[in-house]
Amino acid sequence: MNITIDTTITFDNLIEASKRVTQHIGGTRSGKTYAILQWLIVRALQETLDITVVRRTVPSLKRSVIKDFKDILTNLEIWETASYNISDRHYTFGNGSTLSFINTDDPEKLRGVKSDVLFIDEASEIDEESYFQLSIRCTGNIVLAYNPTVSPYHWLRQQEDVERFTTTYIDNPYLPQEMVKAIEDLEHKNPKYWAIYGRGEFAANDRAIFTFQIVDEIPVCELVALGMDFGFSNDPTAVVAVHKQGDMLYLRELMYDKGLVTKDIINKLDRLNINNTEIWADSAEPRLIEEIYRSGFNVKPVKKGPDSIKFGIGVLQNYGICVERSSQNLINELYAYEWATDKYGIQLDKPQGGLDHLIDSLRYVAMSRLSIKQMNKGKYNLTFK
Repeated sequence: MNITIDTTITFDNLIEASKRVTQHIGGTRSGKTYAILQWLIVRALQETLDITVVRRTVPSLKRSVIKDFKDILTNLEIWETASYNISDRHYTFGNGSTLSFINTDDPEKLRGVKSDVLFIDEASEIDEESYFQLSIRCTGNIVLAYNPTVSPYHWLRQQEDVERFTTTYIDNPYLPQEMVKAIEDLEHKNPKYWAIYGRGEFAANDRAIFTFQIVDEIPVCELVALGMDFGFSNDPTAVVAVHKQGDMLYLRELMYDKGLVTKDIINKLDRLNINNTEIWADSAEPRLIEEIYRSGFNVKPVKKGPDSIKFGIGVLQNYGICVERSSQNLINELYAYEWATDKYGIQLDKPQGGLDHLIDSLRYVAMSRLSIKQMNKGKYNLTFK
């Protein structure tokens, strides 16, 4: 079979790479994911391989790598509908090669995944344990792709014995001119975003609200409460455990999942063995809180007063913060959580919203259990004459 592929430099980088594990760090619209899929398809046609393509959730698989994979095969006129098992997300090539799309939402399932080649797209979304389980079951190349927005504490930044390639929009000759202009406009409109998305560089967060440390494990100390923020399609349902020792808080991420209905949340809470631990949840979802409460959990709505976000941040800034190393999404949020700026770049007295689901959960505990008013509740100073 003779085929011609129009691709980008990422394809060449994969061919010329000398190490087993490669990282492909790309600014926006660099075309890295598409080129990696093209390389995987060529490998599958040339050899008989079992290839695994990974993203964190099923919806992200469907709207990105699965769509691109089908588009590539269709453009090459070799897509066979009968070869794709839609329920298992599994494609079988004519020579016996297979390409499977899996998600990492269920860590137990990862223990059964074996592959000759492994590709993890948006690898920054994957925790280190999931990567470990996948990597030890892969006999050949491991390809990791992500944007340069990850914190310095991320396991991807700490990896050794890997080959790293950085690409930008300039490396994608097929990008429409209007997209090129939109990216290049960032150089003057938002220099930080230009560094990250235009030049593909890691950029320090100089507007970060919190400073924190990474610890391998949480010491024996008081479990204050859990915080819970609800999401569904676009945002995750997030749960964080807050421990306290003196003026230090020790944090552990317990849940960070999209698409959960009430039953799913209850099942996940059941597996956490939290017993009667207080859970302070977003008061905007009273029905959901009541359903979880009726299932036997000590969940309570947080009271949000005026300036509750600023108040919660202020409470947390009275403490030192340590995060368990495995809490990858929490680390990412704390690193990225920053003060907003106006159109002139002047810093405002409010945070930039967006990546703050676990931080919102953390604030609920801070407001409900860590403020001076709450900690002194039930205590009275009496003066006798």
